[in-house]
Amino acid sequence: MTDSSPLATETGELPIIRPGSARSALSHEQFRRIFIASFGSNIGSWIQNVVLPIYIYNRTGKASVVALLIFAQMGPLLLLAIPAGVIADAVNRRKWLQAMQLVMLTFSVVLAALARVDAPIWAIFLAQLGVGIGGALNMPAWSALLPSLVPQHDLPGAMSLNSTLINGSRVVGPILVALLSPLGAEAWHFFAFNALTYLLVVWALSRTHTPHHAPDPTRGWKRFTFAFRVAKERPVVRRLLLSLALYSLISLPYIGLFPAVAELNFGINDSSATYKWLYATWALGAALGGLALGTVLVGRDPR
Repeated sequence: MTDSSPLATETGELPIIRPGSARSALSHEQFRRIFIASFGSNIGSWIQNVVLPIYIYNRTGKASVVALLIFAQMGPLLLLAIPAGVIADAVNRRKWLQAMQLVMLTFSVVLAALARVDAPIWAIFLAQLGVGIGGALNMPAWSALLPSLVPQHDLPGAMSLNSTLINGSRVVGPILVALLSPLGAEAWHFFAFNALTYLLVVWALSRTHTPHHAPDPTRGWKRFTFAFRVAKERPVVRRLLLSLALYSLISLPYIGLFPAVAELNFGINDSSATYKWLYATWALGAALGGLALGTVLVGRDPR
């Protein structure tokens, strides 16, 4: 019996697309558009994450100053994550996300301009703090966007692709730095490139129609403490949050300290191509793992 579906092949059989797979998630146009734009923007972010510590370390020779700049980027997440989540529940998320992309774009342009003239470190710190604040205010709304772009049964594939996107950009970003640095690209060029990549997400969001979400009826202080109550009442959530916090505390400092570690422990100069390729390999395994979750491991127990 021949299937009359437009998706049928010449043999009359439908192509096998397993629900929950990465391929199934990519079949949804809105998710595919956001995925591609986000991948490009994340590549720009990781280019900046590679170049900024090198730039600061070469200017100051102090890993402590580099760590301070990384704190300016990551610190706002600690302070603003919960308020940003409250905001994400109360506003039009698409417009809010577009506004935060423009905030990060603006401060990245400022950072590029400051780096071009070797401005004082405190000025660069403030520009990076602006990028960090924009990222912190953006994250909860962005996390809430993903489930609205695919059906529930394709959410595992979308999540695996999101993980692959983040870690894949950690591979591609350093490789691009390694390829472009010998051609004369300077730090401010990379920062300016990162600024432009935010426009990809602004464009993708302008073409995306997200379902309307009902505003959170919870008022006042209860809105801020709701997440803590959930963690207190659900041991599984509490364990996951503690595990993630410990992992971040131990693993994330390498982003800023890697130039000093590479030079002092391995004798690898941070301006060399070897340094950038070494940086890229850190994320390769994670990228492959995320891709496997949405392909060969589909249907397996996620535990």
